[in-house]
Amino acid sequence: MAKEKKPINKKLITALVILVLGNVLFFLTLWLLGKYDNIYLDQILFQLKSPAVGANKSLMNSAYIRVGGFGALLTVIEVLLFYVLSGRLRNKLGSFKGYVKYCATKTCKFFGEVALPFALASLLVSMTFFIARLKVGSYLVTTSTESDFIEANYVDPNKAVLTFPENKRNVIYIFLESMENTYGDISAGGGITQNFIPELYSLAEENVNFSHSNGIGGALSFAGTTWTSAAMTAQTSGMLIKVPVVSDSYGGNNSFLSGITTIGEVLENNGYNQTLLVGSDAEFGGRKTYFTDHGNYNIVDINSLKAEGRLPQDYREWWGFEDNKVFSFAKEEITALYEEGKPFNFTMLTSDTHFPDGYICEICEEVNEEQYANVVSCSSKQVYEFVNWIKEQPFYENTTIVISGDHLTMDPEFLKDIDENYTRTVYNCIINSAVKPVQEKNRNFGTFDMFPTTLAAMGVKIEGERLGLGTNLFSATPTLTEIYGFETLDKELQKKSVFYNEQILEMESVGVSK
Repeated sequence: MAKEKKPINKKLITALVILVLGNVLFFLTLWLLGKYDNIYLDQILFQLKSPAVGANKSLMNSAYIRVGGFGALLTVIEVLLFYVLSGRLRNKLGSFKGYVKYCATKTCKFFGEVALPFALASLLVSMTFFIARLKVGSYLVTTSTESDFIEANYVDPNKAVLTFPENKRNVIYIFLESMENTYGDISAGGGITQNFIPELYSLAEENVNFSHSNGIGGALSFAGTTWTSAAMTAQTSGMLIKVPVVSDSYGGNNSFLSGITTIGEVLENNGYNQTLLVGSDAEFGGRKTYFTDHGNYNIVDINSLKAEGRLPQDYREWWGFEDNKVFSFAKEEITALYEEGKPFNFTMLTSDTHFPDGYICEICEEVNEEQYANVVSCSSKQVYEFVNWIKEQPFYENTTIVISGDHLTMDPEFLKDIDENYTRTVYNCIINSAVKPVQEKNRNFGTFDMFPTTLAAMGVKIEGERLGLGTNLFSATPTLTEIYGFETLDKELQKKSVFYNEQILEMESVGVSK
């Protein structure tokens, strides 16, 4: 006679699913806090809604092990304890009289009935931990509060009067991953014992460096601009990234801020050839979609270089290929753009200084105790050499170079001991500008101000001196940061904006994308 199958214990299955969710959420929170410095919920939402292809393998492996692996291990331990304490192993451990005796107690019966309540309590604790440490409550309160601030202060580039010089200037825009002025300022305290980026400081001193202070300084970091895709968007469009839960994905087969006009579109409409070079997969974070949709850039990344036979098919280092190769390919791409005989916009992004700890390549010197210090020092040297190469080229006299960090570093360890009163700012330097600034120092601004500032550096006259949410720093016009102050502006930008959802994201008011 066939053995009768035991009915599935739905309550235990439910408890197991809830327990797994709670454990994964707990270790995810620990991983985020350990890997990121000042992680923002909008960044997490963005990553969930944008392509993750091409992500750094060591970072992903860390997530798999510390979130998935540790979560699974804790679940196995908890399930085993439950089976032991609830008496469910009585048949297997029947030879142990003490255990058999225990199985007849009220304590054993109690544990047999608490599987679901325990799982729910575990999930509740994990959710509370996640909400508290990532400040979810304040985020939800702020983002659910409606504000017309963005609508009131946004200047549509399509409606602005832009006058290009008769002889249009080329622009080379160098995004430096996680490059902030803190690395070179010993007044920051902590582990900053020397100037780790002397070459970048030298370039800033010899050229235009917009600063929040009397010395070398830079841009303040606002919510919605604090990760690479958001930072590149802010500096090329004057707009931050906001991520409503009901919005479509960013990139991939979806649009990326379809309602904005960027520097890429402005330059495309004025006859520029444009190239974006990244040392990774450009699909990551929706960057390929953004730069293709907004300016029709030629995309050069690890995939295109392999397809062209310029990199081996099995090649992969760090996020794709290391910065010394990025700069080599940059020279080739810029030369090709120049030979086309049209004004050009060449935009590039480095990656070796990405957290955690950065990537030490074969040309980096290990002269500092910490690897990250060696990496940022190596980046400084490579940028300096690259700028010198540009200066030797026949197109240099008619070319403006913009060097900018994308955002502050996310490495949670390298700057953990700096003075809590020190103001961290994103690095900037503009070389061979067509105009001189009215006031270069003691300016308070954000990275989104780089959009009109870059056009002005190229000799473009901007009626009203503002584009997007940005202000031309070469002018005397006050920035939004100077008008409202950092805290007020940061809070207003995070609030719910119907204008942003309907005009920038081009969502319908009911919350469903077009």
